[in-house]
Amino acid sequence: MLTDVETDLTLHELPPRTRTDRHPRWEVRYQGKLIGWVESQTIGRSSTRFFHGYVLIEGQRIDLEINTDLEERCQTVLDTWRDPASNVHARYALRLPEP
Repeated sequence: MLTDVETDLTLHELPPRTRTDRHPRWEVRYQGKLIGWVESQTIGRSSTRFFHGYVLIEGQRIDLEINTDLEERCQTVLDTWRDPASNVHARYALRLPEP
């Protein structure tokens, strides 16, 4: 579990979905409240790990872009949760106007 004292952002690793599932997943929580998830994935035959973020806004799960940096992906989940208009994916999913 990672904790950022400044933002009170925590990660909690989730158990595998199946016995053969080898892709770690984490809940992203802000001050104890679930705000999203991050999943580890590989693309094709690449050995590079990518982290796919999902943010939970108004009961809707919104897919965010992938990144190779886990901390940056968690920060994007928090930033999008705080201000949905700041992320193009959240604006599109929530039908928000362009800033």
